Amino acid sequence: MSQKVIFVVTHGKDFKDRLETPLHLASLAAMLDTEVSVIYTMAAGLLLKKGVPENLIPKEGKQPYIETLRDAKEEGVKIYVCSAALEIFDLKRDDFIKEVDDIVGGMFIITESLEADTVFTF
Repeated sequence: MSQKVIFVVTHGKDFKDRLETPLHLASLAAMLDTEVSVIYTMAAGLLLKKGVPENLIPKEGKQPYIETLRDAKEEGVKIYVCSAALEIFDLKRDDFIKEVDDIVGGMFIITESLEADTVFTF
């Protein structure tokens, strides 16, 4: 039976030192045949808005954030945006990059977290 790991990301682009860690850990977990989801909520939802991850460089010499997202997706990581971010920032589904698997609500975060073996928050 595969384990389930969830990463909940709440920080925005102003916290560049926190950008790569959740996706890096999610990718590692996915390599271990684990079901992995990364849920972006609050200001973190803006990290997935079209134009942002393509131009967001976590640190000089690093690849754009979109590449880290794509690497995680290649490992099988599911990427979600919480609907609260859409409401707070007046966004629509079409405002987000194609790498986003779905828009989810608070109940999704709760039920998935209750079923998960581990939940990380960033």
